[in-house]
Amino acid sequence: MPGIIKPIFWEPAKHIYLMATDDRYRTYNCLESRLRRIPRFTPCNTNIHGWDLMIPDSASFLSAFKEIFVQEIYAFKADISSPKILDLGANIGLSVLYFKRLYPKAEITAFEADPKIFQYLMKNVHGNGYTDVKLINKAAWHEDGIVKFCYEGADGGRVAYPGDEDLVEIDAVDISEFLKDREFDFLKMDIEGAEEFVFPACKGYLPGMRFVFIEYHSKAGQSQSLDKIISIMTAASFRIHVHSVISSPSPFVELKVESGFDMQLNIFAWRGDDR
Repeated sequence: MPGIIKPIFWEPAKHIYLMATDDRYRTYNCLESRLRRIPRFTPCNTNIHGWDLMIPDSASFLSAFKEIFVQEIYAFKADISSPKILDLGANIGLSVLYFKRLYPKAEITAFEADPKIFQYLMKNVHGNGYTDVKLINKAAWHEDGIVKFCYEGADGGRVAYPGDEDLVEIDAVDISEFLKDREFDFLKMDIEGAEEFVFPACKGYLPGMRFVFIEYHSKAGQSQSLDKIISIMTAASFRIHVHSVISSPSPFVELKVESGFDMQLNIFAWRGDDR
């Protein structure tokens, strides 16, 4: 009986305690209470931390806000007050806003391929006064050209796979050419599977970076590139830490697939002192 009673009382007590003591937890729960009943892919607005935010999808917004502002997955300690950050896959701008809240003088360049989501990014970043952030409406890629893009309506837009329908063509930038004559302290990459091609193109520029974050996506039924990404990081003398985002409890029996991916990982890589 005690083993049954403990969870019944522990979770409500934990919630009350965090609401009273943790401002990040309290802020997220207030946001959730306002937005959770809004149907998916219904545009809406909210105000948080003094920002007026335009949102294309409440569910993906809440998920991203929790990761970025509550769990603080992008937190890092810079040696200077104005670190240079390259954000590949900035979506509606929450990552950019977090970086600017962490380091107001940060020099940020943000790519977002999705032409519709890019409008939200501009509103949420430039519209809230961060006009010094450079926003680029192109896909980060391993060569210049045009790529076919699959629009999802929230945070899942991606370069198209064979068999995808209702595609648009967008401009793509060779990231290795873009990185020439540019230096960044932090590379953040969340590009829905395109990291398989884009990260290797960054290989020659990693020695100048101190922090790298990659959201790795394993495409269901296709070859995996995790070994390639990890080997590039270790060859560049990064220390690595991995969090699971999508995984299967019994993968030998059944693979859980979400949005076409059978595994998703957050990969953190850094150089310098052990932490």
